Amino acid sequence: MTYDHLLPIFFQDTRADYMSAFRTFPCSLAGGLGLTTQQVGIIMSFNGIIALFIQAVVFPIMAAWLGVWRLFILVIVGHPVVYFVVPYLAMLPQSLLYSGIYTCLTIRNFFSILAYPLFLILIKEASPSPAQLGKINGLAASTGAACRTIASPIAGLLYGIGVQMNLTALAWWASTLVAIIGALQIAFLKRQNKNTTLVRTPATCRLIPTEEPSRSAVVRISIKEADDHLDV
Repeated sequence: MTYDHLLPIFFQDTRADYMSAFRTFPCSLAGGLGLTTQQVGIIMSFNGIIALFIQAVVFPIMAAWLGVWRLFILVIVGHPVVYFVVPYLAMLPQSLLYSGIYTCLTIRNFFSILAYPLFLILIKEASPSPAQLGKINGLAASTGAACRTIASPIAGLLYGIGVQMNLTALAWWASTLVAIIGALQIAFLKRQNKNTTLVRTPATCRLIPTEEPSRSAVVRISIKEADDHLDV
């Protein structure tokens, strides 16, 4: 949630002079991109298109190719990159600014958008019984709501402190640290219920590995009475 809160502020914040950026690094990471409200609105619209494409097209292909668990590990381990690279957009020349913005948004949507369905699938797999799913999903939704509640004021506070320190990257790097802590927890996860969840696209896709023909799940057994003179 810190990403959604900080991004419009960072886009519209006054852009600093980076002619001597490398001589004053890292304190050169000050200010934002100096975009107008209209430019930010257009960028966020394209961000929604990117997110829709990744959710509808990329997720089924990646989940079928890597599997839910391996894709989950990839998403969590790569998530710190989402926050770490954003402040460096301010150091790009104007000619490369929009390319850098859409690259960052694509990276963010890939790691963040894929995380939500993966979480739901793994929560369902880890549930001890279907009767407990309502309680577990409710607890997960409550936890997410609590994080949304505290994320915005904390991110805003850190951004304000960063402005005073001439280092607006502070809020982004704090989010990077939290993401790293989350990624380190993978080492302590034990997937006890290893049910296989199959994710596929509605249409045939050559990028998805071909599945072996499945055998029938119904087994027919015929029982006949043995003759008296035969041993059973």
